Amino acid sequence: MALILTDGRAMTRAALVLALLTGACASGAAAPISYGGSGGAAYDPPQSRGGRAPIERRAETPPPATPVRAPQEPPPSWADGEGTPLSTYALQPDDVQPFDPANLPTTHRVSADESLYDIATRYQVPLRALIDQNNLEPPYALSAGRELRLPPPRFHTVARGENFSDIARRYNVDTRSLALLNRMQAPYQVRQGDRIVLPAMARAIEVAPTPPPPSPVVAPLPIGSGQFAWPLRGDVVARFGAQPSGARIDGIEIAGREGDAIAAAADGEVVYAGSDLPSYGTLILVSHADSYVTAYAYARRSLVREGQRVRAGERIAELGPRAEGRPRLLFQVRRGAEAVDPAPLLGAP
Repeated sequence: MALILTDGRAMTRAALVLALLTGACASGAAAPISYGGSGGAAYDPPQSRGGRAPIERRAETPPPATPVRAPQEPPPSWADGEGTPLSTYALQPDDVQPFDPANLPTTHRVSADESLYDIATRYQVPLRALIDQNNLEPPYALSAGRELRLPPPRFHTVARGENFSDIARRYNVDTRSLALLNRMQAPYQVRQGDRIVLPAMARAIEVAPTPPPPSPVVAPLPIGSGQFAWPLRGDVVARFGAQPSGARIDGIEIAGREGDAIAAAADGEVVYAGSDLPSYGTLILVSHADSYVTAYAYARRSLVREGQRVRAGERIAELGPRAEGRPRLLFQVRRGAEAVDPAPLLGAP
């Protein structure tokens, strides 16, 4: 069916779709011994007849009976909740940090026989920080009654997407030590905006910022004879005319990747953008001067609307997938009712 043009630009929706169909192609566990005490007369040995008192034999004392052991109670079952819970003996956060880490006293008055180490341990602050805060010098002897300034707490505010382990790594602090300092129990869950108390000497590990990826530079599409620009960069995988399979293509097919931008080949007006022909995916038709119409088939979506003016090289669609193979654009050029080989107009041999 012929492509109908009115005044060289406007054309009807049905005529354009049908015109494209005109040039389309199909692709495609012993008993014991007893002495006497058995109930008979006792034996009188010869030595006893001379007036000697007979030897009295005593019945053997029976062995003591084996004591009966009381049945032992089974050990407590921890699984059933009997006995003292093991958690009772676990180290608690308050055993390590007796003060609220976020509200430590600002000063400490030294008592008799108190060392700098005692004070650092009491407040869970590094010795070095306590020394630096008070400008102390060796041998760091302290007199009773002296007031020492305590290092102020340092904080880290949890950022979006940051977890507790991330913070520990950032400040080179053991995760459990940091949790005990903050009176936290496992699992150590934090939320954006939470303030985490840091050890006084903790310093963030400087990580070189990752440079942002360069903005993609879209090279201008090559201009062929000056008539049309390439609508897609890629290899031409099928040329105009008869194919080895016996089918015919009234245009060229250009290979690409799904999502690649399809550009208008020249200035013009979008006269059709839709998917009335499912076998062609989303199809865009653009009318140009001199009665030319360009067709862009196998797109996944249109970026323009009917009646919109476009410029050469302007993105008008995105390349869609192809069930039977690699994504490719079917590009056609028509002049009036006649299909024209796009290659010469694109400057291709």
